[in-house]
Amino acid sequence: MEFIDFSAETRSPRIEALFPGWVRGEKVAFYSPHDDDVALGAGYLVQAVIDNGGIPVVLIFCSGDAGYSAREAKTTIVATRKKEAVRAYRELGVGKNNIIFLNIPDFALMASVGRSSSGKTCLFNKLVAFLRKKKISRIVSSSGHFEHWDHTAAFYLAAYTSPQAGDPILADLGKPFPIQSYLAYSVWADFEPSLGGKRGIRADKGILAGERHEAAVRKALTSFVSQGKIMLQTMAIERDERRSASGFLELYQDIKLRSPIDYKPYFARLKKCKKG
Repeated sequence: MEFIDFSAETRSPRIEALFPGWVRGEKVAFYSPHDDDVALGAGYLVQAVIDNGGIPVVLIFCSGDAGYSAREAKTTIVATRKKEAVRAYRELGVGKNNIIFLNIPDFALMASVGRSSSGKTCLFNKLVAFLRKKKISRIVSSSGHFEHWDHTAAFYLAAYTSPQAGDPILADLGKPFPIQSYLAYSVWADFEPSLGGKRGIRADKGILAGERHEAAVRKALTSFVSQGKIMLQTMAIERDERRSASGFLELYQDIKLRSPIDYKPYFARLKKCKKG
């Protein structure tokens, strides 16, 4: 497995290319809007974390209650998908105790993004407390692209809620523990190069995986039997699209939060400004 930095145009066998300053034993939270999203978009990275001595923790935000294709499955779909998710992530090396179900209804995650002292479904306090207690050091979330309303909400939860885990606020939620870095993955359609960006590239990081890692992802995805009509029929074709001459490619964006302003360009421009 190789880790790609498209901005620097480098390939490395070291996970530090994606997670600067990586230390064995780190815990990485993978934000999965729906149970299959992390397997679809970040399956190689889950395996890479384990291969490099880390612990992946998969947070599944939505319950899957809308994911039934037959009426008779409506009352059982949530329980079915939980069992399928446990089997799927076991194939990627994630233990049952590191799969967290947050049980928000499908298509309703955006309503849980904020903080409310009375709202039972608001996730702000719960996430901050969880990240601190588990000492999560990295977060990998779905991108904010318009693939799905719940995907965008998960990105917002990563970008706007998670940084508070390291801030000296809400002392009753645990001792602050800062997140070191953030990555965003694409589930279906984000990072399409024709949309623009430097040299037509919108993802700046990537993983190049071999047949073994791709086979593990495909086996994991086949665990979602209930989603056969939605996903499994086209899975092989779509997975083959990421095959390059040297391996299978998984794409990421490096999300920079709270970066300080570089004032030097403004100082240079200031010297050119004429007094009126």
